[in-house]
Amino acid sequence: MLARCARCQGTFSTDRYGRQTCPHCGAELILPAPPGTPEVEEPPPAAAPPQQPLPGAPSGGFGVGWGAPPPPPPELPSPFADRACAGFFAGFLQTWKLVATQPEPFFSRVRKDQPWSAILFGVVASTVGNAAASLYAWLTGQQAILAIQQLVEKMPEDQARIARLYEQALSGPAVLAQALAAPLVTFVLIYVVSAVVHLLLVLFRGAGRGFEATLTAVAHASGLLLLLAVPGCGGLLAGVWGLVTLVIGLGAIQRCGTGKAAAAVLAPLALACVCCCGVLGLSVPAFLQGAKSAGTTTL
Repeated sequence: MLARCARCQGTFSTDRYGRQTCPHCGAELILPAPPGTPEVEEPPPAAAPPQQPLPGAPSGGFGVGWGAPPPPPPELPSPFADRACAGFFAGFLQTWKLVATQPEPFFSRVRKDQPWSAILFGVVASTVGNAAASLYAWLTGQQAILAIQQLVEKMPEDQARIARLYEQALSGPAVLAQALAAPLVTFVLIYVVSAVVHLLLVLFRGAGRGFEATLTAVAHASGLLLLLAVPGCGGLLAGVWGLVTLVIGLGAIQRCGTGKAAAAVLAPLALACVCCCGVLGLSVPAFLQGAKSAGTTTL
């Protein structure tokens, strides 16, 4: 029998009533059956074939082994790396906020092939933080210098050398030299720390994305040195917050987890603490003995 499409007025032949699809324009139409004609149920749509797991993929479990794994999230440049569009200061502040408050999502998506921008970010933050900390140390250290000078006059020469070193560290030229040397020192330390941490990651089998990823994490985490500008507790705040950020960021950017990242970061610090404790254990008693001798002589 012939049917006519109400949309394009084209005719076509069909052998059933009910829902039809026009072969000319693709429109759907319903061809009513004459009175008294028994209704014929339309066949159900064919079920889609069951999805088969990929060859070699594990089977079983909800959603395990079905289809391809989801692609990793696309890597994006940091706002500071895109400072040509965002602006230098705006890009710096946005990057610092992401590193300090959202380290896991930031490091999991930041590009690892832009280490120079990350190094510049760390150097700028460290320079500002060290300059502010040096200024505070010079302003608050003048009274300490006077007290040390009075104490040195009454101490034996061997113990007085240690006190003079501390006095020189608080002097104006020393503070200025420290502030001026901060960019170069930070640049060197970023590479040294990255090399040591990456070597340990290689030993722990957690350096799958190469040295650039480790360098990017260390350089961005160095941005927390900006907290040195906080009076009083800036050094402690920058150290603790920076270590936590580095562990989280290193595990995210290397895709190795926080366990291996923490082991690679904390192992050198543990060794350095043991060495420092040994040095202090030898020098502090000598200094205290000299101060005690100076007090006894005064009496």
